[in-house]
Amino acid sequence: MEARRLNQAETSAAACRRRADCRLCGARRLTRVLALTPTPPANAFVPASARGVPQVCFPLDVFFCEDCGHVQLLDVVNPRVLFENYVYVSGTSPVFVRHFEDYARTVVERFRPAAGSLALDIGSNDGTLLGFFRKAGLNVLGIDPARAIAAEATKRGIETWAEFFGPALAARIRTERGPAAVITANNVFAHADDLAGIADGVRDLLGPDGVFVFEVSYLVDVYENTLFDTIYHEHLAYHSVAP
Repeated sequence: MEARRLNQAETSAAACRRRADCRLCGARRLTRVLALTPTPPANAFVPASARGVPQVCFPLDVFFCEDCGHVQLLDVVNPRVLFENYVYVSGTSPVFVRHFEDYARTVVERFRPAAGSLALDIGSNDGTLLGFFRKAGLNVLGIDPARAIAAEATKRGIETWAEFFGPALAARIRTERGPAAVITANNVFAHADDLAGIADGVRDLLGPDGVFVFEVSYLVDVYENTLFDTIYHEHLAYHSVAP
């Protein structure tokens, strides 16, 4: 994948904002618990010819909500900067592919969605997971803002809309495709600022017997294993059970 640098428009002050409330409960009693050095976005790779050109850096501070206990970044880099030219592709990891195969099989065997019903993956990337749902006889639709990856997935037969998921898009999908039997979202609740908006969209799109499955990394593992390298601007939320 061709390396990219943030362009001038992306480096403006509008590319990052700081929220003043917890994105999970809305409270404002937020305590900074870890301050890392401000950095450029993790996937903003630069070519060798641009190594001497300074990159824009954004704050990387981790906060704890004193009301609900949710751990999070408050500095929100514009998601279009982070995700529209995304470079990570799920299918390049054999371990990840096997995981998604097991994941799809478990969902189908446990919840038995009707053949031909809709399976939707939010943040579907290259469609690896949806490919296994399609093999199980479901109709599939991916939602992912990474334009090039979405286009490539569609070309390979996994229809993918290059958009951000929320209530308005959920309503459009339900109108055009009907209710979903399965909705999945893997690491999406770590990457998204508007957690409530995604949850509302999922609720509105699911059929009466539909199932929503999501995965996120676990804050306890981050803490106990000192996984500070997983703290970067794409990962806005660090989930634990109680919050």
